[in-house]
Amino acid sequence: MDKNKIEQKKPGSNQKGVENDSPLRLTADLEGNYLLDERTSEMKWLGIFYSPAGGSVHRVAKMLKKKIGADKVDMFCVNDIQAGKLLDYKNLILVCSSLGRSTWEREQRDRWAKFFPSMRKISLQDRFVALVGLGDHVTYPKNFVDGMGYMAELVTGLGGTLVGKTSTDGYVYEDSTAVIDDLFVGLPLDEDFESEKTDARISKWLDMVLPEFERI
Repeated sequence: MDKNKIEQKKPGSNQKGVENDSPLRLTADLEGNYLLDERTSEMKWLGIFYSPAGGSVHRVAKMLKKKIGADKVDMFCVNDIQAGKLLDYKNLILVCSSLGRSTWEREQRDRWAKFFPSMRKISLQDRFVALVGLGDHVTYPKNFVDGMGYMAELVTGLGGTLVGKTSTDGYVYEDSTAVIDDLFVGLPLDEDFESEKTDARISKWLDMVLPEFERI
């Protein structure tokens, strides 16, 4: 068979031969790296992505899902997925530990560290991202929820739009890379020393964030 006569169906075209917009597209960043993006019309509403599993981060992720409604949101541990899974959702909640940039880059104790290289290959353009960071304001008062600060830098660098910034009022700490213009870039939680405040903090934060997700 003449290979020139073989007509390959383009992604997104229907069976009658009428082409729709491609459901996937490649764009390039300033360094020439190709970023995988996805047609927004086929995206689900909200996905929660967390790591590590089995501890405080996992518990907080489950609290978020329960409060939002288990039938309204999907939840994944990043240990079990590829970064392209983020592209299935219009809105994202990312839940991370208190590890900061230096620890993440030097050590591989948190699965997020192994997830970042593949995450840097996707585009979060047109995605709206809310961050939840767990920290320890007693043991690490000078690095409180630094991991959330690094996550915010990564998300915005990939074109994502951050929502859900939080006032620093009511938090005790010395320094944090997660504070920009006197606001936390997401929701800080301290399950080690302020676990009794977690439920109320999550509820108050969701009351602010979910209308943003609904509005978009």
